[in-house]
Amino acid sequence: MGALSTLGLVIAWVAGIAVLIKLFQVEGALQGFLGLLCMLFTFMWGWDKAKDPSMNLKTWMYIWTGAIVLGIILNVVGQANAGG
Repeated sequence: MGALSTLGLVIAWVAGIAVLIKLFQVEGALQGFLGLLCMLFTFMWGWDKAKDPSMNLKTWMYIWTGAIVLGIILNVVGQANAGG
C-alpha cells in the first residue's frame, strides 16, 4: 500500500503545482507567494475559481482532491493492515 499512497501524493503534488502556477498568473506574485507558503490557500483559491470556465481549473481541482482523498484512504488501509 505504500507505493500507491506515494503515487497519490505525487499526483496531488503535481495538481497542486498546476493550480499554484495559475494562481501566480492570475493574481500576481504576492498571492502566488502566499499560495506557495500555504498550499491550503491555493487549494481554497482553486475551488473558488473552479466555477469559472475560462480558468480551466475544475479538472485540476478534481484530480487534486481525489488524490488527497485516495492518499488518506490508502494510508488508513495500510495502517490497519500493518497493525493487524
